[in-house]
Amino acid sequence: MGRKSSITRLPPKVKKAVDAAIRDGRATIDEIVEQIESMGATASRSAVHRYKKTLEEHFQRVREARELSKVWIDKLGSEPDSDVGQLVAELLKTVAVQTSMHMNESDEAVPPNQLMFLAKAMKEIAQAEKLSLEREIKIREQVASEAADAVEEAAATAGLSSDVVKLMKEKVLGIR
Repeated sequence: MGRKSSITRLPPKVKKAVDAAIRDGRATIDEIVEQIESMGATASRSAVHRYKKTLEEHFQRVREARELSKVWIDKLGSEPDSDVGQLVAELLKTVAVQTSMHMNESDEAVPPNQLMFLAKAMKEIAQAEKLSLEREIKIREQVASEAADAVEEAAATAGLSSDVVKLMKEKVLGIR
């Protein structure tokens, strides 16, 4: 890993102000350099430019991930059991894990809005998985019930005793 940027080594209060100016898009490189100097620190124009470029790229990736995840979550909510819905859930899990790993590796403080976004995505994934599981259980119960009814009808038609019919139905339903 390379040497830390001179901007990341600034006092936390100064770095926070630089991050805010870049995030808000309200200041030029020269204005940020002046702001740093007015707060009693120093940074070169090229260091500010490199840091600004890196931070803007990071913010762009976060914005793109948000937009993409909104589409995914909408798709997942409308068709959670489809192949696409299951793929989306897996992709969201992967993004969540990679994001949390990146947050862990970085020495920088993670903005609360990114944590909130990640938590919301993870909650949506969990809710979608729960709904999917509940639907699958209901479908299996319905299939088992229909199979048990068919077994009961066939056994009764074949002239089996009611005890044998009951036992066969219970076995199909998984009662015994």
